[in-house]
This record gives sequence, C-alpha cells and structure tokens, in this order.
Amino acid sequence: MTVFVVWLIAFAVLIFLLLKAWDGALGAAVKRRLPAQLQGDPAQDRWVMAIALAVLGATFIVKPVSMLLTLILLAIVLWVGKRVVCWGMRKARLH
Repeated sequence: MTVFVVWLIAFAVLIFLLLKAWDGALGAAVKRRLPAQLQGDPAQDRWVMAIALAVLGATFIVKPVSMLLTLILLAIVLWVGKRVVCWGMRKARLH
C-alpha cells in the first residue's frame, strides 16, 4: 500500500510539473520529435504526453531497478532487431 501511495504522489507531482512545462521547452521538444502523422490537437497532445511521461516517471521513482532493466532489455532487443533487418536487407540485395 505504501508503494501505491508513493506512486500516486510522484504521479501527481510529475503531471503538475509536466503540464506546467508544456508551454515551454517540453511542448516544443515533443512537437519536434513526433512525426506529422502522430501530431493531433495540441490540447489533446498535451494531456496524452503528460500522462504517459508521468506514469513512466512515477514508475521509475518507485521501481528504478525494474525500469532500468526493462530499458536495457528493450535496447538490446531493438539493437538485435536492427542488426537482423540490416542483414536481411543485404541478403535481399545480393540475390
């Protein structure tokens, strides 16, 4: 129960800070990073991105080791996937 309360407090603080920072550098960074196809209504983007980042941040605060291991695992899977796709493309070009 304590972990849940800490997560809720971290989530509330993060969502407040993210929504406050949206008009500054955060909104501009997200707009630069998102492809045009994924950009929608700016007001809706603000809430969706703020909630998503707050969930990730609160989870990282509560369980940092689990999140770090998950990020490492995702990086390894993406790296292996990239290598396999590059290898497949080279093989397809040769034949």
